[in-house]
Amino acid sequence: MSSKRTPQLIMVRPWADGRAKSLQSEILCPPDKSVTHRSVMLAAMAKGDSEVVNPLMGADCRSTMSVFRALGVSIEGDESGNATGTVRVSSPGWDGWRSPVTPLDYGNSGTTARLLTGLFAATPGLFVTCFGDASLSTRPMGRVVTPLRTMGAKILGRDDGRLLPMAVQGQQLKSAKHTVDKATAQVKSALILAGLGCEGDTSVTLPSGSRDHTERMLAALGAKIKVEKHGHLETVQVTGPFRPAARRHLVPGDPSSAAFFAVLAVLASGTLVIKGVLDNDTRTGFIMLLEQMGAKFDRRRLLDRPGYLEPVMDLVVHGGSELKAIETDAAAAPTFIDEVPILAVAAMFASGTSRIRGLGELRVKESDRLAKVVELLSIAGAKVWTEGDDLLIDGPAESVQPFVFDPAEDHRLAMAASILAKFADGPCRVADPQCVAVSFPDFFEVLGSLG
Repeated sequence: MSSKRTPQLIMVRPWADGRAKSLQSEILCPPDKSVTHRSVMLAAMAKGDSEVVNPLMGADCRSTMSVFRALGVSIEGDESGNATGTVRVSSPGWDGWRSPVTPLDYGNSGTTARLLTGLFAATPGLFVTCFGDASLSTRPMGRVVTPLRTMGAKILGRDDGRLLPMAVQGQQLKSAKHTVDKATAQVKSALILAGLGCEGDTSVTLPSGSRDHTERMLAALGAKIKVEKHGHLETVQVTGPFRPAARRHLVPGDPSSAAFFAVLAVLASGTLVIKGVLDNDTRTGFIMLLEQMGAKFDRRRLLDRPGYLEPVMDLVVHGGSELKAIETDAAAAPTFIDEVPILAVAAMFASGTSRIRGLGELRVKESDRLAKVVELLSIAGAKVWTEGDDLLIDGPAESVQPFVFDPAEDHRLAMAASILAKFADGPCRVADPQCVAVSFPDFFEVLGSLG
């Protein structure tokens, strides 16, 4: 007989002076999860010794590391996830991976599952079986499997490969031209990585706006890759075969993690400096939206930082502005999709009705994140509802009612709830606080340091 889950609760106390809280502080942004995943993958693909400096050591990135260890790649060192943390990767190279004896555990990591499916499918002679946790096992894998099969991939899985668990028999794939109907970086990256193992050109055409770490990093490493944009579509083309060289990878700070404290500072007063943030416009759409609301930021680009494959900045947040409602373009949603929970919190305090469009992708995240955002704001006293895939929030809320919220083990919902709790009329409780370790292991310590 199964037992009902009894989640751990953490109490978050509001600031005694509410929105009058004045910040004069600096915080270090935690490492970026997406870049950590890709840095580890590129290091494992390279023959020889590489370093990944300042990796995010959350559960998802640990899943990627454990997978490569099972393939014969040595990954060891300081895994603290702070600015001095370094892991050393010694690999036989992409062509030297061995088939693992036991099934690979992807945990809750969609990035691990989708990107590695593309990479493994294009590795002749490699055979892997893989599975994920209960949440990952409900997330769609057919988006990756179907186009890979057109290249000759041999993949078996539950519901004809649409869901984990699955098995992949690596093949010499054929290059292909793909058209994808959603702006999804994971699918795009999986197909690009598969294309690195093919002779000739592999291309992916999809709606513009998805994260572009894979193509930026590969271009910086010398791969033949080009991006063309036509209206609302973009085409990424990679020429294979390509093998990256061993090197030192520096991981910048995570904009998605920075967004939570950026909103905290916007709603308070004073100035907060968030140091070492990745400055990539496919990841910083939340800054543009908050500026449209009336928030004020300075971006201080950090130059001459060898080892980074993308630009890095210190983000200066000036609080105390009066916020106004916004309406967003659905086509822009991929640039702020992970920040929607905390942007919704900001919209609670904005004058007028905000409409954030095109959020259907949130329904297949770690939870039905769109429904859970509505739940969070509702129990806090906001007027919030959905119309199709659009989120509408009527503000400003007269007050934030104390609440108890279960984020369903979704790290971004837990953090958004905790930020909102700082402005409540009394203590709030958030379930499963440990889930924030996926992307921001010391989130509550940083929050506590700000009062």
